[in-house]
Amino acid sequence: MWTSRGTSAPPCGCKFAMLDLLDLLLLKRGVPPDDKTLAFRRIDGNAKANVIYFLPWHTPFSVCRQAGFTPLDFLACYEMPCAIVSSDPELGVKAMRRLVEDAEALLVSRRAAPAETLIVGLSVGTYPAIYLANRLGARVCAVAAADRGDLMLWQSPATRMVKRRAIQRGIRLWQFSQAMLGYHPAQNLARIAENSVFVIGERDPFVPPRRRAALLQAIERYRPAARVAMVAGGHVKTLVLSAQYQQAMLGMAMQRKYWWLPGANAFEAAQV
Repeated sequence: MWTSRGTSAPPCGCKFAMLDLLDLLLLKRGVPPDDKTLAFRRIDGNAKANVIYFLPWHTPFSVCRQAGFTPLDFLACYEMPCAIVSSDPELGVKAMRRLVEDAEALLVSRRAAPAETLIVGLSVGTYPAIYLANRLGARVCAVAAADRGDLMLWQSPATRMVKRRAIQRGIRLWQFSQAMLGYHPAQNLARIAENSVFVIGERDPFVPPRRRAALLQAIERYRPAARVAMVAGGHVKTLVLSAQYQQAMLGMAMQRKYWWLPGANAFEAAQV
């Protein structure tokens, strides 16, 4: 990053190591038993802003703001409903659609042009963010995303308790796959703006490697002009460092050194 004198200096390794440790602590915590509530909280911001935020699962806006996940001036910021990750396949899709419908109606009421709109999705918030951006043809900054919601629920350690509840109710993976067909991030890339950005943690324990790899393959196939930023870290570190990529998408000055490096398969990567 840049020091106050303008020279480059390595980031604080101990700070980032603590963020990776936080990943492990978060994975060990339980999740609330409620995975049926569809109600969500929308925090209204600057009526002249053109940014929509979709936050991580069970993470209040106040926490995101203090942690630096949401540095931009925004029109609206959505806290996820409990049902966004649900043991009921149909309910999870309904929760996502309600978020998207509300955000789309808000953008229409503000006469926001899709070309000037930025949709930011953080962790599970990438699910509605990518779907909305694809509907509008808007830019998206998707942080810690995966390719499919059904396989994430079945394979991610972060959703193991929700999976257990589903199995106890006699629900199987194929039922989630059937309900979510057409809503997966990998199926909603073709119409997002070409200058969209995907920020991916190389060691993110929340997103299984197969899900990261499949998302990269989908980006290469359906929207190869999008940029991919690879962060050398875990889930929380990726969320924290995504702030600089969000700022870059609005042409704002950043506090850390930022660069794009040409990579294989038509991707561009930024190592942080």
